[in-house]
Amino acid sequence: MSRASGYARVDSDWYVEPAWVVDALLEKEQFTGTIWDPACGSGNIVRRCWGADLQAVGTDISDRGFGVGVVDFLKMDSFRGVEHIICNPPYGILQEWIDHALALVPGKVCVLARLAFLEGQGRKGWFENGCLARVWTSSRRVSMPPGGTDIVPKGGSVAYAWFVFERGHTGPYAGGWL
Repeated sequence: MSRASGYARVDSDWYVEPAWVVDALLEKEQFTGTIWDPACGSGNIVRRCWGADLQAVGTDISDRGFGVGVVDFLKMDSFRGVEHIICNPPYGILQEWIDHALALVPGKVCVLARLAFLEGQGRKGWFENGCLARVWTSSRRVSMPPGGTDIVPKGGSVAYAWFVFERGHTGPYAGGWL
């Protein structure tokens, strides 16, 4: 079955974000300490962090040829030595994922998600009472082909943004464009 992106749905929700969208986040946000991508796939986010002289480590629920181990993120109760999370998580469990991430790290939790994640009355209170600090909206469409394939990224059809959560943040979120 095809989605709005034009790609068939992947069972594991593994889609590869382009390097430029990771670089754009790293230009907007400052990070000290180690960054963890718990849905690292083939390591794109971790590699972009390394390219920006940041310490980063990756894990994934499946062995995709990159990372320090196979880890079910939602079953983790700690991951020592990491300060922040940057990831492109599975969207079907995004709110649960973010809540769990905020419980695991003391710093920022940055997730790449559809801009439409802001919509929905069910999430309105969660956003208002949560820790959403910033939303960095991509000014161009992001193409994320399925991971583990030879599919070349094509023109994206969905609006994406980086959602930056910080434990203890109160008040409205700020943001801008990438």
